[in-house]
Amino acid sequence: MSSGSPLARNSKGRFCRKRSSPCSIDHNFVDVTESQKRVLLPLAALSINFIYQQLVKHSLWDTRFERGGQSMLRGICVPLVRSLATRHLCSPATDGWNAVAGAVELASAWGLNFSDLPPTLRTYQGYELPQSTRIRLAVCLSVAWKFERQLCSFFPRRFYDILPSVASPHTYELAYLGYSFMNEDERVEFGGWGEENEKNIHALYADMVRMEVSLLVDVPVFSTLMRSGQVLAEGRIQELFNKGVLSDEEAMIVRSIVPFFSAVCHNGYSDLPGPGALVYAALQCMRMGSHPSAHRDISPNDDLVRRDVSQFAECERKEARALMLGGLSLRGVPRQILSLGCYADMRWVNYAYVQTETLQWALLLAEECA
Repeated sequence: MSSGSPLARNSKGRFCRKRSSPCSIDHNFVDVTESQKRVLLPLAALSINFIYQQLVKHSLWDTRFERGGQSMLRGICVPLVRSLATRHLCSPATDGWNAVAGAVELASAWGLNFSDLPPTLRTYQGYELPQSTRIRLAVCLSVAWKFERQLCSFFPRRFYDILPSVASPHTYELAYLGYSFMNEDERVEFGGWGEENEKNIHALYADMVRMEVSLLVDVPVFSTLMRSGQVLAEGRIQELFNKGVLSDEEAMIVRSIVPFFSAVCHNGYSDLPGPGALVYAALQCMRMGSHPSAHRDISPNDDLVRRDVSQFAECERKEARALMLGGLSLRGVPRQILSLGCYADMRWVNYAYVQTETLQWALLLAEECA
């Protein structure tokens, strides 16, 4: 962390300041290699997943799939929602708006620092990213969220300007995200979240706005957010729906399973999976989990199975088998990510598609079709 004095630019145009304040961030980061990103991204993804799910659960961010109009429920007007999307993607763990996937992509492109590497690349469990990096992750999540749902934030307006202002009171939403990524000791040092600490909150907010501008200037944000594996997977699912391979219900089930396999690869050594592998793995689980006796009723010679296989390249099917195998041997960060939400909740509407037995039969069918 660096000081709270006003930012100044050095001869190279980089931000610099003295180090003494709990509410300022060092902008001068050193790029990491692709192999180093494999170590750091799981930690970043875990942090982003946790904070995102907490914000949604506490109704600070609204992730409903509205379709216009309103209805009356016990005398209260409530928005009408898209039933299929709501049924299958209402859990924040499914990342229905791709905000988490987008934030992870931005973190990979902009938010990581060489000094964040743990002492040994093979033992990252229990390692906490430095505060400066976690604040940058907050900026990544903020930008990804605003790209998808910029008008759906509901933070309380608590902070007034000293002089009368039409913009007051403020939410300082961006600063709250940074505060959320701090650990307990850092929050105590920072001074807490309240009007009595508005000076530090405003300083953190101003610093994070500068970081947000830096991200927007340094990274092609639109293309980065639109090329995440999860977004591209949605495109593949749409193609399968257009061809009649998937019904609308099946397409939404497959989409709801995709983040499960996205999390599986955050193990510190695997590359991020391609969209074809994500969709094929989810498709196999959907087929096997649709009926308790599916493993007895479906064989590699079935027309349905052959049609599914024909939609994917051999390399995509091979990568999907690795994802399914990873889903059966969860440990470390992937296990922690998936324990946060619906994928570990037996009450979730699509839990049958990600339970161990379904994964086992889906992997067996995928291997028989290889």
